[in-house]
Amino acid sequence: MGQMMADQAGTFPKILTERLRLRQFEPKDDAGLHACIGDANLVRYWDFSACKNIQETRSWVRMLAKTTLPDQSIAWAVAEKDSDNCIGMVNYHHREPLNRRLEIGYILRSEWHGRGLMSEAVRAVMSHCLGKLNTHRIAAVIHPDNAPSIRLVTRLGFRCEGGPLRDYWRVGNNYMSPMLYSFIAN
Repeated sequence: MGQMMADQAGTFPKILTERLRLRQFEPKDDAGLHACIGDANLVRYWDFSACKNIQETRSWVRMLAKTTLPDQSIAWAVAEKDSDNCIGMVNYHHREPLNRRLEIGYILRSEWHGRGLMSEAVRAVMSHCLGKLNTHRIAAVIHPDNAPSIRLVTRLGFRCEGGPLRDYWRVGNNYMSPMLYSFIAN
């Protein structure tokens, strides 16, 4: 899975995998994240519209870099291990420690697709959530047309539990109805 490392301040959980470095977002990640969340094709199944410009993405990077509520959510920049360039993002959110559950989300720049990198990143974050956060249930809310994402979570042991969740996401003036996939720890 992933090797955990504390950062210099000992607060943000860095995770190293064979090919990736999952770390806190930094200002240098603007362009790399913008290649993800500024791409309308990549975010067409997300619960928000693509960022219109790099300034919008910079606001996201600043927000994602904050670790003021690690009990509720953390976002990792997914960086290529050798170059440390941001190629995506993986996070957990909607964490409920009492119920030992949370949701995950992820995105990867299109030119890095098809190499198993997001599986590697999500597997490492799952390991962190199960081991360090004592999580029992990990959910992924996925649009039914997002076949690559459904394949990814299915390979990692998630099962479809229901849906479509009617009008669950509002994007602009439209609603989307995603499916619920969950991984339950043994």
